[in-house]
Amino acid sequence: MATPFEDFDVDLSLTSQEECENSARSILAKLRPEWTPSEITFEYFSVGITNKIFSAGFGTEHVIFRVFGHNTSKVIDRENEVTAWKQLAEHGFAAPLYGKFNNGLICGFLEGKSLKIEEMKDSRFHVNIAKRIAQLHTSVPNDGKARVFDKMRTFLKQLDPKFGKSCQQKFFDENFPKDLEAEIKKIESLIVKLKEPIAFCHNDLLVHNIVYNSEKNTIEFIDYEYAFPNYALFDIANHFCEYAGVEGTPDYSKCLTKDEKWLFINDYLRFGKEKEHCDTRIASMFKNLPLFEAAAHLFWAVWALVQAQNSTIDFDYLTYAYARYQQYEKRYQKYISGTQH
Repeated sequence: MATPFEDFDVDLSLTSQEECENSARSILAKLRPEWTPSEITFEYFSVGITNKIFSAGFGTEHVIFRVFGHNTSKVIDRENEVTAWKQLAEHGFAAPLYGKFNNGLICGFLEGKSLKIEEMKDSRFHVNIAKRIAQLHTSVPNDGKARVFDKMRTFLKQLDPKFGKSCQQKFFDENFPKDLEAEIKKIESLIVKLKEPIAFCHNDLLVHNIVYNSEKNTIEFIDYEYAFPNYALFDIANHFCEYAGVEGTPDYSKCLTKDEKWLFINDYLRFGKEKEHCDTRIASMFKNLPLFEAAAHLFWAVWALVQAQNSTIDFDYLTYAYARYQQYEKRYQKYISGTQH
């Protein structure tokens, strides 16, 4: 029997663990009244750079609490997140969503562990990841409208051209163009012309959002804050970019080789429903891939600039934004040079 979705008028503390757990217990008293409060155990998993994540357990059952970081509503559409999550859960691509509180969500627990970069690079995982992406893209309905550029513009509206610190202002002025909207428009005009297939996408398949169940040898995706209809190739391209990692400065030398990307796309098509699964289609996707990688880098560069002005998390978003913007320029030029031959 499905647990009804509940709304709790409670805030969970991001700074005090004791206050956070007391508030969680007050929610669990209603959500799981059969649990003994004194025997509830907590385990913290925060590995993302926007939220605080922990589990509450009693016996063999666990639920997950996701506490939103301060000001994350500037880059995350929380209403869309809940809608997308419910839709994904309905089709078997997300843990059940039990409820929400004022600054977060409560969901089910997916068995398994998030992959590490060195594990994600292991070719044994590539097939399972490609297969799960293909299943997601072909199983969850969408309205055929890619929202990635609208989302970028939503980020951009939240960006103040003036930074609070003079050192940040200097760094921004020296390393980013004055007209980021022009960059969005430029890459959008090229991508729209390609008419690549649109699917319901995760859009944030970094290493921490990919969970491996070793007993079942299965891959699942978590964290659906940016899930929306998008170009299927964006989801793949964005995943390729994430082999560089997010801790500290990304190392793009760790990304997949051309041959590894080719094999990944081949597996994706093999498990999908595209009628044209052949070398011609793979070649077409491979040719367009640098442009979608560029789009992914631009997406997260603008996102990180907004975070640099709003987040209270101890992470150097400005340097991260610069690393992503540099890669945006490199991958864009890679695509342009490839189309001129």
